[in-house]
Amino acid sequence: MTERGPLVVKIGGGLLRSNGLDGLRDACRDACALAAGRPVLVVPGGGPFADAVRAVDAEVGLADGVAHALALRAMDQLGLLLAPSLPTAEPLTRLVAPRTLGILIAAPAFAGRADIPEAWAVTSDSLAVLAAGAIGGDEAILLKPVPGVMARWPSDGPPLERLTAGELQALQDAGGGRAVDAYLADAVRRTGVAVLVRQPGAAPEAGTRIVPG
Repeated sequence: MTERGPLVVKIGGGLLRSNGLDGLRDACRDACALAAGRPVLVVPGGGPFADAVRAVDAEVGLADGVAHALALRAMDQLGLLLAPSLPTAEPLTRLVAPRTLGILIAAPAFAGRADIPEAWAVTSDSLAVLAAGAIGGDEAILLKPVPGVMARWPSDGPPLERLTAGELQALQDAGGGRAVDAYLADAVRRTGVAVLVRQPGAAPEAGTRIVPG
């Protein structure tokens, strides 16, 4: 049987806002279940910790490099909240595939990388995709409090089932696709990594799949 390559699972900080610690625990259960079949690298989102950095930036105008460094540390703050629900995960300070289950320490892993724009358009969404590309993965799952990417927001309708990176870019240029960050289409094109956006606990076929193209 062919061994499956590593998978990146991003656990979004929006789950903390919408469902508290239970939201994070649900996502951690998903990550642990997925790690039973292949190596899984968990990438924490920034959530309210990143929002605090954005607020300071809006107030005082941080240098891009400083805002980027603080945002990476915000991801690591959320990682501290995830750690109790991922007791077997090995902390990784470099972009390498875990043996089974790992959690990325974002600040050292992404520090000093000239290939990553230091801009708010690049959030943990795109960083998870770039991490997948760096460790030899071909897929990243973004666990969020929304069921997928909507054609417009807010919307009560079902999410879009499938988008190419080009279609996502066009959708965002028209004001939609706000479930993911503005750099994600570029990240998918750069890496060739496919992305699934869904809620924790959803069926494997649920959510929105974003593919290169």
